[in-house]
Amino acid sequence: MNSKLPYRISRRGMSLLAVFVIMQLSFGIACAKEKWHPVIQNDESLANLLTEMSEQHNQPAMAAALVFGDNIIAKSTVGNIVYGEGVSVNEDSRFHIGSTIKSMTAVLVAMLVKEGKLRYDMTLEQVLPGMPMRDEYRGVRISDLLNNKAGIIAYQLVANEDPVIVKKLMEEIPIAYPDPTEQRREVTRLALNLEPIAEPGTKVVYSNVGWPIIGYIAELATGQSYEDLLQERIFKPLGMNKARIGGWPASKSEPDQPRGHYVAQTNVGKPTSQSLDDEYVLPAWMNPSGGVHCTILDYALYAREHLLGLQGKGKLLGQKDYETLHKTHVTVNLRDMYPHMREDREAMFGYGWGIVKKDKGYLSTGAGSGGTFFAQIYVYPALNVAFVGFTNCGDGAKALRETYKKATGLD
Repeated sequence: MNSKLPYRISRRGMSLLAVFVIMQLSFGIACAKEKWHPVIQNDESLANLLTEMSEQHNQPAMAAALVFGDNIIAKSTVGNIVYGEGVSVNEDSRFHIGSTIKSMTAVLVAMLVKEGKLRYDMTLEQVLPGMPMRDEYRGVRISDLLNNKAGIIAYQLVANEDPVIVKKLMEEIPIAYPDPTEQRREVTRLALNLEPIAEPGTKVVYSNVGWPIIGYIAELATGQSYEDLLQERIFKPLGMNKARIGGWPASKSEPDQPRGHYVAQTNVGKPTSQSLDDEYVLPAWMNPSGGVHCTILDYALYAREHLLGLQGKGKLLGQKDYETLHKTHVTVNLRDMYPHMREDREAMFGYGWGIVKKDKGYLSTGAGSGGTFFAQIYVYPALNVAFVGFTNCGDGAKALRETYKKATGLD
């Protein structure tokens, strides 16, 4: 990997971030859902809205889908694979979904808990036998990792981390260990021998390293790679047939997939596309934190599973299992959870989801970006609706929030 990589990421502020706003679910379905319906109810109307939003917010391409009840009632993908160039995206175009994959990692853990292979209260000393670690980490539970309370190195922004550790994580380990599972083993070994950033179990600090450790724990519990687990236990059963793990959507072998775009810095208003050989690549050990790219249909099928699962109609887990994922486990000030942010307000979090209380019930939501794409997911059981969307630029948050509001008529 290029030796300039840590500088490149630091300069761009690139690292996997998630801004979750989640609400604790009141699992009874409100009567209001029988009367309410989304504003947008067909593909054409959604395409028109996405075109408006992409032009207004200067996004190269956007995609979104609405789930209402059991059905995907609208989906569309609009724009170009590269800003200002003529090759259009289509229904087979894949977008990187960033940290929203963490909810998938949590689903895998829930499956293993249901099967008796893991427990949420199991400690690192129990699930990582023989792994050298500082004493402070021995009593850390799987639930602490899911709650970002393990004291593990945050790795939110590379610019804020020790350059020596960054080089190990981004270059030395990936080069020395090409196999993703071996990478996660070595990252786990490294992280658990660093001084905790906070006393484990006491403070919520979002960690992009903690989730790959969860992935490694799942690998040890099953004897399968995280990547195989994701394919076999989530993608295949849900029909997410075009979802992929690792790398970016576009490559030299697939040049017509959407390119990610860096947020405009010097050329005001013009995002810069990633080249096919861009030195900025998320290493394979990070797949449980943010390594998936998929089509809008794939993403909608995943959101539908959670919407139906919370009503006892899911394919992967039972209702109580989904309720465990979507209920509030921690409440934290975002200023503490994301030290580089200056947002001073309380937020609630489940396992891989943010939780926000709304007038008609509780909304589960996640947002994620590796810096060059942006993804958003909302699951609102009280109104029996879910929304997913993504863009191929790192500043797509506002465009997706407005799309959600206009497509659903909700705040």
